[in-house]
Amino acid sequence: MSSSNLEMKWNELGKKFRYIGGLFILIIIPYIAFAALIIQLIMIFLVINDLNDINRELKNPQLTEFRSRYLTTSIIKFAGAFILHLAWTMMVGLIYLRSYQIFFPHPILPPVLRFVPTIVLFIIGFVLMIVGSSIEMGAWDNLKTYFIQNRELFPNNNGKVAIDGTEKLKNGNILWVLGFLFIPIIIGWIFHISGYFKISKIAQQDLIISKEPIKVVEPQYAYVSAPANTSSPVSKPISAPVQNIEDDVKFCPLCGARVREGKYCGECGTQVRD
Repeated sequence: MSSSNLEMKWNELGKKFRYIGGLFILIIIPYIAFAALIIQLIMIFLVINDLNDINRELKNPQLTEFRSRYLTTSIIKFAGAFILHLAWTMMVGLIYLRSYQIFFPHPILPPVLRFVPTIVLFIIGFVLMIVGSSIEMGAWDNLKTYFIQNRELFPNNNGKVAIDGTEKLKNGNILWVLGFLFIPIIIGWIFHISGYFKISKIAQQDLIISKEPIKVVEPQYAYVSAPANTSSPVSKPISAPVQNIEDDVKFCPLCGARVREGKYCGECGTQVRD
């Protein structure tokens, strides 16, 4: 995986954390919470998948431990939240609708015992949430350690914000362990929302991939001048053969005088040329 693809995966992971934080706003609303919990669990599975892709390249033990704990705690807490909402729905039916026979077909049961199944569900739900929150505290510690060790990989101060987000999520789970006091649940819920949105800041880091249009660069040519002391070869002119003037000189066979022109010797009159 190239560095640009790795950063894109971190960006996608940050966006999914933001969605999970947004779904946390809905989980306290009755009935709507059922759908929000299911969507949130799906988003968590997508986060786990992104972490698998990222850690396939990084092979970081902190990310491996976080992924394992986060998956485990998400399943446990989903079951606990589902049971708690189911128990709450049953409680509403018992109090406001007075439909005891729906849940307790034997009217001979004392009124106190009619609430026993609902109370049992509440206890089971709270126990699961406490166990899941305890595991999740360790998960956020793992992710916090990774961000501390690799803060320079997250520019624009996003690493510091992500570290603060993991700390808030850890504190939120500590408060959820004290959920039987009710008030800590509300504060922990707020911490969860704030923490997820802070971690999502890793989605705002700059990518290596350039978004500028590609420019066509014209090829450059280098022109090298010839050395100053080097002259181009000059071809020698071809001259026509010059007729030797002496070839036309005749000598008189009688007196030996030179005869340059004419047929007869100027000295003795002997014919020299035809």
